[in-house]
Amino acid sequence: MAMDRWFTFLFTLFAHHFTPRHNAEVRLLKAQIKILRDRVPSARIIPSVEEKAELVRLGAICGHDVGELMEVVKPATYRRWLDRSEKGDVPQNVGRPRITQEIRGLVIKLSKENVLWGYRVTVQRPLVQ
Repeated sequence: MAMDRWFTFLFTLFAHHFTPRHNAEVRLLKAQIKILRDRVPSARIIPSVEEKAELVRLGAICGHDVGELMEVVKPATYRRWLDRSEKGDVPQNVGRPRITQEIRGLVIKLSKENVLWGYRVTVQRPLVQ
C-alpha cells in the first residue's frame, strides 16, 4: 500500500515536471511549421511514400488521435492513409511519372529532323532530376 503511494507520488512529480516542457516543445514545433507553411508558394504539400509511412508510424505511437497535431496534411488525408495501410494497400507516389531522358532526346531529335512539324528547339536545357 505504501509502495503504491510512493509510485503515485513519483509519477505525479515527473508528470508535473515534464508535461509543461513537452507542451512548450510541441507549440514551438507547430509555430515553426506554420512559419515554413507560410513561405511555401503552393498551398498543397505532397509527401513522398516514405514520409507518409513515417507519419502513419508516428501516429500509431499517439494512438492515431492526431487530428489537432496534423499540420502538413489534413486529418482526413491521414485517416485515409491509415485506412489504406490497415487494408494492406501499398502507398504510391502521387502524380504522373516523369518522362525519361531517352524520350526527351527522341522528341528533340524528331523536331530537328522535321522542322515543318511546328516545333523548334532554340535552347536545349539539361534535364534536372
